[in-house]
Amino acid sequence: MAIAPLIKPVRLQGGTFYTFSSASEDLGLSFNTATKKFRFSKFALLDLPDIQNSSTNRENYMQFRNVPGAFGTIDGTKSWNDYFAESFQNYCLNLEALITALPGYDPNADRTVTERVFFKWLKEIGAIRFRQAIATEQSSTSYGMRFVEEDESLSYSPVVKYIGDINVVNSVRNNFNAYSEVYIHVPTSHGDSPAVLFDTISDSNYYPSAIFTNDPPNPLAIEYLVGRDASSVQPANLSLLAHYDSDTAGFYTPDPVAVNADFYYFNPGTNAFELWEIAPFPTPNPDFFWWYSNPVPNSYFTEPGSFSSPQNDILGIGTGLPLSAEFVRSRLDGISLEFNPAVYSGIANDPAITNFGEFAESYAAQNFEFNTVLVYYDLYDPNVPANFTTNLFGVLVLDNVDPLPSGGGYIPRLTKYKPNAITGANGNSYAFKVNLKFDINSQDTAVETSINDYNTFSLDLFLDALNGLKNSTSILESNQYLVEQLRVQVMGLQDLVINTDNYAEINIRLNNIQTALDNSQAVFANNQNLLNLIDRNYQEILNIYNNYTSVQMAYNIDLLKEGSGIFLDKTVPGEVKINNQMQLFNIGVKPLLSIVSDFLLQPTNYRYIHPLTEFTNYVKITDGAVGSPYFLDRDVIIYINDTNIKWKKGQSMRITFLYGIDLSNTNGNFNFIVYSDAQDTLNTGFPYNAEIAYIPYSEFELKDNRPTIELICLDPDTYTFAVDIF
Repeated sequence: MAIAPLIKPVRLQGGTFYTFSSASEDLGLSFNTATKKFRFSKFALLDLPDIQNSSTNRENYMQFRNVPGAFGTIDGTKSWNDYFAESFQNYCLNLEALITALPGYDPNADRTVTERVFFKWLKEIGAIRFRQAIATEQSSTSYGMRFVEEDESLSYSPVVKYIGDINVVNSVRNNFNAYSEVYIHVPTSHGDSPAVLFDTISDSNYYPSAIFTNDPPNPLAIEYLVGRDASSVQPANLSLLAHYDSDTAGFYTPDPVAVNADFYYFNPGTNAFELWEIAPFPTPNPDFFWWYSNPVPNSYFTEPGSFSSPQNDILGIGTGLPLSAEFVRSRLDGISLEFNPAVYSGIANDPAITNFGEFAESYAAQNFEFNTVLVYYDLYDPNVPANFTTNLFGVLVLDNVDPLPSGGGYIPRLTKYKPNAITGANGNSYAFKVNLKFDINSQDTAVETSINDYNTFSLDLFLDALNGLKNSTSILESNQYLVEQLRVQVMGLQDLVINTDNYAEINIRLNNIQTALDNSQAVFANNQNLLNLIDRNYQEILNIYNNYTSVQMAYNIDLLKEGSGIFLDKTVPGEVKINNQMQLFNIGVKPLLSIVSDFLLQPTNYRYIHPLTEFTNYVKITDGAVGSPYFLDRDVIIYINDTNIKWKKGQSMRITFLYGIDLSNTNGNFNFIVYSDAQDTLNTGFPYNAEIAYIPYSEFELKDNRPTIELICLDPDTYTFAVDIF
C-alpha cells in the first residue's frame, strides 16, 4: 500500500534533495527483470519564483494558499521554509501517493505520474504558465502539439531555464557505506537553453477529467495524508493535513482563522470578479463554477476535457472584496519536459547543433539564474537501447527559503554567466554531486543525500585532467610530425655522404672557380692605372657639385612624399615648401553621434564602435534638448577600433555632449565606459578588452551632465591613458 512520505524543511546549508516514491517502482523493476534497466540521464535547472501571499499580484509567484485545501493553513505561525515543505509534501507528494494507491493504478507502466504531478503542483500555486509553441521553437507539427512558458514580462518570469545531460554516475562501495554518486555539471561555455518545450501526456494512470479521492479505511483519517492519521508524528512538526483541490462539497473552503471563504472568477466581459456560490449552500450555482465544475470532498482533479489548452483563468479566494488571494491559473495539465532534441527548431534546423549542450552554447543562449535542480532517469530495455522512458527522480533545492523584508520569501539563486566574446566577460561553471543511498524500508521511500562544498572543485579537477590529456595528445602528434621531418632530412644527408657522384660534381665546380680566379689575375696585375682613373672621376664629380663646370645641378624633388598632416608646395621650381595641414582636431567621417540612431541597443548597454583616426580625435553626442539632458536606462560604451590606426604616445581623443546625458535617474545608476585594443594585442583572449576610461554617473552629476572628456595616451603598448574631465 502506498503511503505519503514525510519530509523535513530545506536545510539551512548544503541544499536538500527530495525524491519521489514512484522512483522506487522502477528501481525494483530494474532489479527484478532483465528487460528493464535504470540509469540517470537528464537534469533541468529551475528558477522557482518568490513566495508571496498577495491579494492583488498576478505575477507568477508561488502562492501556496491558492489551493483550496491549503487556504486556511497559511496563517503566519510558521516560517516560509516550513510552508514550502508543507505545500510540497501535502500536495505534490500526497497526490503522487494517492494516485499510486488507487486500485486501478498500473505499476507496470514505464512512465510514472511523478513529473506530471510536480508541474501540476507548480501551476496550481500560480508559479508556472504556458502558451503554444511556434515554428521558431518547435521543428515540426508532426510531433503533435508542444508548449513553452509564457514570454518573459513584468508579470511573468520563466521557471525552467536549462536542460542538460547527466554524463557521470559512479558507484561507491566500502566497509562503511554503499551509494551512487550522480554528477550534475553546467560547463563554463553554456548559457540557458534558448527554448524549453513541454509535452502533455495522458495514459491509464493520469488522464483528463480524473478525480483522485482519498477514501481511507479509517474515516477519521480522510483529511490527512495518504496512509496517515491523527496519531502519525511528523518529525519536523509540519502539518499532516492534505492540501486538496476540492476540500469540501461546496464552492467554499473552511478557514479556521476567519469565516468560510468563497471562490471568485474574473469575468473579462465585466472586468470584475464574480462570486460562484455563497456558502454554505451544498450545490453549485449552475451558472458559475470554480476551475472544476463539481466539488468532491478531499479530492484532486485533472483538467476536464483534454490536456491541450494553455488558456489562463484569473481566480480568487476570499470572504469578500478585496480578495485574500488572487492569481492566474493555467489550464494545461499532464505537463512533461520534452527531451527529444529533434523536436526543437533551434537544434533540428542547425546542422552544427545535435544536443542540448551545444544548444546552450549557441548565440541565442544567455546568462540565467537558478535555485532548484530536477534529476531525471531513464527506464530502458537493454536489448533495444532506443526504447526508453524518461521519468522524474527527485528535486534538489539548493538553499533554504529566506524571508523578504516586504513579506513572503525566496529561495536564493545562483547566477550562471556565459562568456561574452565582445565584452570579454568571463563565464562560470557549476557542478553538484548528489550521493544517493537507497532505503529498503517498506514504510517510507527515502534517499539519503550528501552535497559537499568541494563538488565543483572535484569535477573541475576531473575536467582539468581530461584537458591535460587532450593537450598531451596534441603535443605528441606535433612531435611525431617533427620527428618525421627530421628523419627525411637525415636520410637526405646520408644519401649526400654515401653517394660519390656528388663528390665528383663538387670537385669539378671548385676547379672551375679556381680557373676563373687565375684568369682574372691579369686585371689586378697593375692596379695603378685603376687608381688614377678613380681619382680623375672623383675630381670631375667634385667640380660639377661645386658648379665649377658648365653642367648645372638639379635636385630630384619628386623623391619627397607627403605624409599624414603634411602638404608639400612644389609650385616654385627647384624648391619644396613644407606646410602643416593638421588643425587641433582631426574631424573623422562621423563626428556628431546620436545614442538613439548610431549606438547599438543591447540588453545592458548602448554601444558604438569609433574608428581611430590620426592625431587628435573628436566626437560629440547630440541627444537631448536645451536644458534637458537625454535620460538613459543602461550603460553607454564606446569601442575605439585601432585596427588600422594605432595609438601613439601623446595622442588624444575628446568626447563632448551637446545637451548632456543623465546617467542617474528613475531607471537606475549607469556608467560611461571606453574600451580599445580591437586586435587583442594584450593577449587577454578577447578583443576590446582594454578599458581606457570608466566614468561613473557621479562624475557626470558634478559637471551638470555635460562633461568634456579628454583621453591622452601615455603608453600605447600597455594601453595606459590619462583621463581628464572638465
